[in-house]
Order: sequence, then structure tokens, then C-alpha cells
Amino acid sequence: MKERHIIGYTLLGAILAFLIIFLFTRDVEMPKNQAMPWQSYVNENQQTVVFDLTMGQSRLIDAARHFGTEIKASLFEDEGVEPELEVYFSNTKVGGISARIILNLLLDNQVIKVLSHNIDESMLMPSGVKNTTFTPAGERSMSGLKIKSLTFIPRANLEAGVIEQLFGKPDSVELAPEGVSYWLYPNKGLRIIVDDEQKEILEFSNQ
Repeated sequence: MKERHIIGYTLLGAILAFLIIFLFTRDVEMPKNQAMPWQSYVNENQQTVVFDLTMGQSRLIDAARHFGTEIKASLFEDEGVEPELEVYFSNTKVGGISARIILNLLLDNQVIKVLSHNIDESMLMPSGVKNTTFTPAGERSMSGLKIKSLTFIPRANLEAGVIEQLFGKPDSVELAPEGVSYWLYPNKGLRIIVDDEQKEILEFSNQ
């Protein structure tokens, strides 16, 4: 997920502190159908599995069974870059944790053609990226699309110390400007964007 994906979103404070929720649930046996973000792994086919969803294999309809059916889809198009179709679950809970979840779906020309007949609105963002949203019929047509990657944005800040306690120490850390760093967990198929000013962002994808 590129940083522009969170432009325009107002991240609200959590009702319960994210730290407290994690510390009180990490050792509790969860229902079989309820996985947690720190339980992600890479399977024998080198596919990342998180929340019982397999990147590159599971479909949007599978995610809807976990996160609900209230979604908003956007297609981002930029010159010289492959278009990206993202589906937002703006208000969901995983194991009692409130979060925003964004799925990046796999696209092909046939899918783009179908979506072009179900456009609700298109607008040019200040960055020059074209943002297209779709009618309910267009969004329903996405149900069989496979998930390319999953982004998990908790509503409360996740401190660096808690990240290490839950996920372990990263294999490597990449530093970026303005207090941002990227914590890499290849065995979990995970990159965590740690930001001094914004909410932390967990990105799960095939490596």
C-alpha cells in the first residue's frame, strides 16, 4: 500500500486503547474462525496467510465473511503505473480490535472492462492520480476477485515496544524521512509502517 491510500481519511481514536486490547487477548484462545494479525505466516506455496485469508488465492467474498459486507471500492489509475483496485472495510473489528482494512484486488483487462460500465464517480486527485468509485452493482461484481494484499490500520496507535512484544523483532528495519520506518517480517509476509505522527499500518502480501 502506498502512503496515498490514507490521504483524505480521518483516523478516529479508539474506544479502548489498542495496547490494552492486545495485551489482554494475545494469550487468550481465540475462536477457530478468528485469527489475529500477529498469527500471519507464509505457507508451503510461499503465500502469506492472515486472518485465514491466503494472498493470491482467497477472494473478496471470503474476506466479507470475516469483515462484513459494508465496503467502498476505488480504482486508482496513474500514467505509467498498473491500476490498483482497493476495497475498504472502514469500520470492522477483529478479536475486539477496531480497525480499517484495505484489500488490494488482482485485476485483468476483462475486470476493468466490466467495471467501466458501473462507474459512480471519477475524480482527479491533486497528485494526478485518477480515483474512480463504483455503483453497488459494480462493487458486487468484485466478489470473485482474488486478494493481492491486505492492509490493517488499527484505530489506536501501536507503540514500538508493543510491536516487538507481539510480532517479535523485525528481520530488518528500513528508515525513511520524517520519523517513518518500515519493519520487515518476511516469515510473516508482513511490513509494518511505524510512524511517529500517524497510526501504524500493517501490510500483508506475498513476498
